[in-house]
Amino acid sequence: MANAIRVVSRKLLDKDLISQEGYCTLLREAGSLDKRRGETTWHLEIDRDDAVRFREITDELGRPVTPYLLCAIRVEQGQHSRPPFARLDLAIEMLDERRAPVARWHLDLANQKSDSMQPGPMIHLQYGGHFPGHREKDHPLEVPRWCHPPMEIVLFCEVIAANFYPRAWEELREDATWCSAVALGQKLCYTAYLKRMLQGLSVSSKTLLHSMWASEWALCP
Repeated sequence: MANAIRVVSRKLLDKDLISQEGYCTLLREAGSLDKRRGETTWHLEIDRDDAVRFREITDELGRPVTPYLLCAIRVEQGQHSRPPFARLDLAIEMLDERRAPVARWHLDLANQKSDSMQPGPMIHLQYGGHFPGHREKDHPLEVPRWCHPPMEIVLFCEVIAANFYPRAWEELREDATWCSAVALGQKLCYTAYLKRMLQGLSVSSKTLLHSMWASEWALCP
C-alpha cells in the first residue's frame, strides 16, 4: 500500500488537488508503511493538526469551503472472514475560510461494548461527529448509520476527487497508474466485504441489511 499512497498523492498534487503540506503528510504515512514491509499488521494515522488539505472549492452559494482528510486505521490482515480492520475511522471535514466547521462525514466500525455491539451496520458512513473547539457545531443526531463498504486512504482520496473535483477525476480514472494504485485499496477493503454481501444475498429468510448489522457480523468466526 505504501507505493499506492505515493502514486495517488503525487497524482493529486500534479492536478493541484492537494496542498504541498498534505502531500508531505501522505508521503510520511507511506514511509511508515515501508518500515513495516512484509508485516500483516500496520497502522496509519492523520490527525486534525496534520489533516490533508484539498483545494478550496465553493458551495452552492459561492462561499469558499475546503475539504480535509483525517484517518486512524489499523490493519490486521490475518483475519479473513471480515475486512482486515481492527480500527477504521476516516473523516472528511469541510471548513470555511475562517476554518470554522461546515460539514463532516466519517466512516468507521461499530463500537464493541462490554456485552454487545453498537447498533447499526458493522461498517457505516455517518454524518456529523465532533469538532474540537466547536462543540456547538456537533450534529444532534447519531443516526442514520449508512451501510457502507470499508475504505482506506487511497479509496477515500478517490471519493473526494470524484465528488469535489469531477473534471480532474475524469482524467485520473483513465490513468492506468492511478487505477492500479486504487485497485490495491479495493482488494484490501472489498474482498471479505463483498463475500459477506454475497452470502447475505443467498439467504432469503434474512434481509441483507440484517446480515450486515454489527451484532450479526460479530458472530462470524
